[in-house]
Amino acid sequence: MELTRRNFLRFGAAGATVAGLSALAGCSPSSDAPAEDAAATTVADDGSDWLGEAPALTVDDCAQTIETEVLVVGSALAGSMAAYGALKNGAKVTVIERNASPHIGGMTISVFNSKMQEDAGLPMYDEVEIANKMYKNCQYRGDMTLYSAWINRSGEIFDQMKEDFIDPYEQYCVPISLEGIFPDPSQEVSEYISTGIAFDKTDILTEFTHKFHQFLEDEGVETHYDTCAEVLVKDESGRVTGVIATNKDGEKVYYAASKGVVMCTGSFGSNEKMMKHFYPSHYAKWALENNSYWAYMGDDDPVSVMECDDGLGHRMLCWAGAEMEEICGWASWQSTGWRSFPYLMVNTKGKRFMNECTSLLTSSHIIADQPGHGNYIWQIIPTNDFEMPSSFGYTKEAAEEMFKMSEAEHYEADTLEELAEMIGVPAENLVATVERYNEMCKEGHDLDYHKALRYLDAIDDPPYQAWKMQYFFYCTLAGVRCNDKLQVLDAEHEPIPGLYAGGNTVGYRFGSGYESLLHGGSNGLAATHGYIAGESAALGL
Repeated sequence: MELTRRNFLRFGAAGATVAGLSALAGCSPSSDAPAEDAAATTVADDGSDWLGEAPALTVDDCAQTIETEVLVVGSALAGSMAAYGALKNGAKVTVIERNASPHIGGMTISVFNSKMQEDAGLPMYDEVEIANKMYKNCQYRGDMTLYSAWINRSGEIFDQMKEDFIDPYEQYCVPISLEGIFPDPSQEVSEYISTGIAFDKTDILTEFTHKFHQFLEDEGVETHYDTCAEVLVKDESGRVTGVIATNKDGEKVYYAASKGVVMCTGSFGSNEKMMKHFYPSHYAKWALENNSYWAYMGDDDPVSVMECDDGLGHRMLCWAGAEMEEICGWASWQSTGWRSFPYLMVNTKGKRFMNECTSLLTSSHIIADQPGHGNYIWQIIPTNDFEMPSSFGYTKEAAEEMFKMSEAEHYEADTLEELAEMIGVPAENLVATVERYNEMCKEGHDLDYHKALRYLDAIDDPPYQAWKMQYFFYCTLAGVRCNDKLQVLDAEHEPIPGLYAGGNTVGYRFGSGYESLLHGGSNGLAATHGYIAGESAALGL
């Protein structure tokens, strides 16, 4: 299949409702169930039966066998890098993807101390300092060996990729730095390890992903789209020898991988049973209702939901003996409003509820816990000449150009009472909230949430504005246990021969949520771990 630039995932409000409702509709028990089935319904509802049974498929059920050396399941960033890692180490590589195209996300990939960053004059970081920062900021729940793999290898891998692909295929590639954006870092909620490299001028890796797949195929990698992996195959010794998949014609195909299988199958965010099992119940419900995965599936086709994000890869791995982490992280996103500009924020009751500088990537659980458990809050903004600084390094002009913030739903009124009526919050609450906030702005000290002084702007200059800021669930950051070679481990922490993983399929990378400390961190770990997984498979490690 020839990929076009629109054959990639995008995310937004329109798809959030579709994805969330489709997940719920497909899994919810019928309200007409008889009383005697109540116990069974409870089991299904609490997610305890999330794993299910592996399909009873054997190689004899397959219409054909396709032989390769390294098989990569999933073609997003981690899968692409796994194919690259196997290719660079001499293996014949086949990639299978259940959709007509890979999905993508983010504009940056975090790389540690590459030559390009050094040549650009960016700071070179101390390995021990960065490893410890990552460990602490992920609540001591991450696997340090996975951080070390990124620290030890990402710079070298990127420099190699720049020579092989980025320069010959004329890719946009700019090292960026967030160093110095905070006058006094001790006064900020967030901190940054500024190791990101931008591969697109927008907020999504469209061009990079398209060209990278072209490069891989030019080098001999075979990619089979519309091919859904269903079960891993083991031989009598317990070694994984391949995958049984269904192709676009509905045929069962055995992909025999003589050196190994690399699973890069992403998230399980639309799987109701898995979400209810691995996350607190109220957050699982919120995430399912506000899942933001959606896609363009062709140049002129209408928007449709991709078949992804359903945890099939995780279940395949566990059927083969892998162990899932029990405490799982997530990534979320703000898609509207003046995100990263910490104006006064109020909930649907018109009350302030958080330090507005809290990272948009880590705060969805705070939003989900507000009255009504909706997916939006309101930014309250005066009309004045106060230049609210960004907590992420953007100027307002750059943020508007990249995120089209001015297109968000917003209202303006001469009084707070009128504004409250427009946005449907109790006027007395909004007025009291603003009065309290203004007092603290005047005193130069936020006694309630201790937001830094430089962000305190009194709401005292009408007309007043309210901007709707929507939050969406993006993906799960949780998976199976792997070692530093990205071999998948069993319950005894022993490698399952022939089985590897990368990306969001790998567990123990983050704490409760995506940590914005490492700029482009999820992509950075996915790229490095994917490459190492492919390399390990090719070398038989």
